[in-house]
Amino acid sequence: MTGFPSDPLTTASGAAVGAARRRDAARARLESLVCLLEDEGPAIQAVAASNLRAARRAAAPALRRASRAASAAGRVRARALLADLERAPVVRRIAGYLTRDCVDLERGLFLLARLSAPDFDPRPSQRQLDELAREVAQRARARTDPLQRAIALVEVLGVEHGFQGAPEEFHRADRVHLDRVLATRRGIPLTLCAVYAAVAARAGLRVGLLPLPGHVLLRLFGDSTSLIVDPYHRGEVRSEGDLKRQLQARGHGFQPVWFRDADARTLLRRQVANLARSAELYGRRGEFAALRSILTALEPRRATSATAS
Repeated sequence: MTGFPSDPLTTASGAAVGAARRRDAARARLESLVCLLEDEGPAIQAVAASNLRAARRAAAPALRRASRAASAAGRVRARALLADLERAPVVRRIAGYLTRDCVDLERGLFLLARLSAPDFDPRPSQRQLDELAREVAQRARARTDPLQRAIALVEVLGVEHGFQGAPEEFHRADRVHLDRVLATRRGIPLTLCAVYAAVAARAGLRVGLLPLPGHVLLRLFGDSTSLIVDPYHRGEVRSEGDLKRQLQARGHGFQPVWFRDADARTLLRRQVANLARSAELYGRRGEFAALRSILTALEPRRATSATAS
């Protein structure tokens, strides 16, 4: 017995209805999970949060609505989860970039800025670096000695623009992220050295970053001579002998690698550790977990000289 042929319009309509029902069911499930964030039981909260994270972007609309809900506890938990979801693709991108064969310090630092601001635009900061480099290049052009040309970096950035450290706020994220240090002119040693290096590259000057324990320094190069300066202290000159004695006095001993130019990956991993320390101290638990996951991804490439700041 031969059946009647199916009507294509009816079949398509049925499929559409079925798809709509599945979408409605999925939305209802996500709404229910979001409601469970208000539960006082930590175990229930944890299960709800785990399922919402697994849903990724699909959970974002329900979490945004919950972030404006009446329940204070629900709002806080929804906003934290929403931040985690927005941060997740940034974390994957950063980890992927840092495991490449060739990485760039400036680009990596701007990628890290997206952990706290996923829509961060680096172009205003890049224009600021361009302007600083023009000032340095103009001053350097008037000099013939290569080392004196490099010293123009210290004169412009450290003396005239006042880039320096902020000991009382050392671990604040504002002192770590490159864009914020450019805005405030206050930062940790690594980020200040990165500002000098980015400006130097644009101005055609050669520098190197020295990864000493707890305090990155900058080496300015001439033709056959060099000079170690400390951007954290507005470019003060440091002798290698004094630095070695200070290291030994603090119980660090001496490793030759500390006085060699660090590669970008080592410095970026060190900066991730700086940001993780900041997130831990200031209670930004979601950001801390994200940064720890990046450090775990980089573990096979861990550098023995990578210490914070």
